[in-house]
Amino acid sequence: MAQQPLFPKKVTREELNSLVDRAADLIRTAVDYKFILVLLFLKRLNDLWKTEKQQLKERLLKEGWTEEEAEEEAEKEVHHTFNIPKQYLWDEVTKDVKALPEKLATSISEIAKLNEQLQGVINRVDFLEFARNQENRELLRQLVELFNKYDLGGEEVSPDVLGDAYEHILMNFAPEKAKEGEIYTPREVIKLMVEILDPKPGENVYDPCCGSGGMLILSYLHVAEKYGKEEARRLFLWGQERNPEIYAVCQMNLLLHDIKDAHIANGDTLEHPRFTEDGELRRFDVVIANIPWNQDGYGEERLKKADFRDRFS
Repeated sequence: MAQQPLFPKKVTREELNSLVDRAADLIRTAVDYKFILVLLFLKRLNDLWKTEKQQLKERLLKEGWTEEEAEEEAEKEVHHTFNIPKQYLWDEVTKDVKALPEKLATSISEIAKLNEQLQGVINRVDFLEFARNQENRELLRQLVELFNKYDLGGEEVSPDVLGDAYEHILMNFAPEKAKEGEIYTPREVIKLMVEILDPKPGENVYDPCCGSGGMLILSYLHVAEKYGKEEARRLFLWGQERNPEIYAVCQMNLLLHDIKDAHIANGDTLEHPRFTEDGELRRFDVVIANIPWNQDGYGEERLKKADFRDRFS
């Protein structure tokens, strides 16, 4: 049994960074760091669902609903950010440690089916493959127990805190080639670029090789700080990422930062740009990118076959 504390702690930024550090130490020599990213994301979905349910239930009880009626109503899909049937919530899935990998795999698959924006995102990692040997099953148990120590759904756990923890994992545990630009660009560099470009509410910001989404996220935070969070909702974010696994990391990163309406596509920008309008390439107010200058394989013959080849006159 993956035991949970009766009252999980509200987590601070420092505690959450420490938590993911400990999780990374557990798996550092065993498996991919993306398992930590997915577990953090799943625990957040679970705790957010519980918080939403509790808040609605309390309101319904004050309005005179019975306990049973309020409980049933508060579990309905329409009241939650994500549609997660109770049997697929983290709390239910992690009860039986012996069946943990199998139940995690099933719940991830079902949650992805029920939530379009999570398809091809949370179901990019295979917990059944991860747990093929007993050592990894034990690792998974330890990771679940570690994440169970904290409540990631309360108001005290802001998207900024969760997003910072995600960035912390990427900065410290992504492979070296990722740090060189494929996934992670130093935030000091991005911040300078964003300040120079100075995106504004109502504008469209595009990153053609968006990696984990850092440039889009810092553009959003720049507008939120300068004009307020409501105005930041009027900044339209667009991005494309070739690597499907990094695309999934980007989507989770954006959602943990509470950015729910970004337009992110998976595909090769040079060969198949995904964003078009009236048969032409869509145009944007701001384009920001860490371009993969050292990417091999884009010779003349290949680019002749690309969509919108007139780009390469």
